[in-house]
Amino acid sequence: MSVATDEFVRIVEHIAPRELAYDWDNSGLLLRCGDTVSRVLIALDATPFVAEEAKRRGCDMIFVHHPLLFSPVKSLNCHKPQDAVLMKLIRAGISLYAAHTTFDRANGGINDVLAKNLGLRDVIVTPDAGEMLMRVGNLPEAMEKNVLFARVKDSLGVESLRVSQTECGKITRVAVAGGSGGDFVAAAKMQGAHALVTGEVKHHHFLEAAAYGIVLIEAGHYDTECAFVDAIYMSLQSRLNELQLTLGLKKTENEKAPYVFE
Repeated sequence: MSVATDEFVRIVEHIAPRELAYDWDNSGLLLRCGDTVSRVLIALDATPFVAEEAKRRGCDMIFVHHPLLFSPVKSLNCHKPQDAVLMKLIRAGISLYAAHTTFDRANGGINDVLAKNLGLRDVIVTPDAGEMLMRVGNLPEAMEKNVLFARVKDSLGVESLRVSQTECGKITRVAVAGGSGGDFVAAAKMQGAHALVTGEVKHHHFLEAAAYGIVLIEAGHYDTECAFVDAIYMSLQSRLNELQLTLGLKKTENEKAPYVFE
């Protein structure tokens, strides 16, 4: 079965409303190659491998977290990786939708999944500098920071973390922000968090965290957001069931981090 492309967009934006997107973001329908959608491939990024997979599996829509386009395009060059993917999708008639900060901030989105996987309780959405993105909640019990590090590794399936050299006692309250969340150190402090778990931070964020007395945990941008594939799949399937609609939803077989630790 297929649905109109506009109907697919409405279904997606019921889950991840466009009004939640930051001004700098480019969430939404980035490439429209047809007026109907029948098979959707879900991935974190629109890579050459994902584009080829979508073509091979007969998909007419790719649904990703990270937008392939952020800036206006004045020309296309097949030798540029981003342009080459776009051109491959256009030739194959495959549309592209991105739910980036819309799904970061949405109820049940990336950051709610992170909080749930860490076992946080009484989770709140920060209304201040976290701008509805960061979640803050309480651990089931007070933990030494090394115990929290082990919990983060286990919940994300990672082998190593970068952490700030922060002197602190036991940790009971934790903030989470998937992706690049180093800018939320002060917001985490304001919400009484003893630690902030995020994907990617800069040098000065570690210094800031130590000064505030917050343990800053960098777990990897990919590793804090790869849950997007399962989370959006389940949300989409649930919404389709409510509407009694059927679409061929497929998860990418090419999902892996773009980096390794040597």
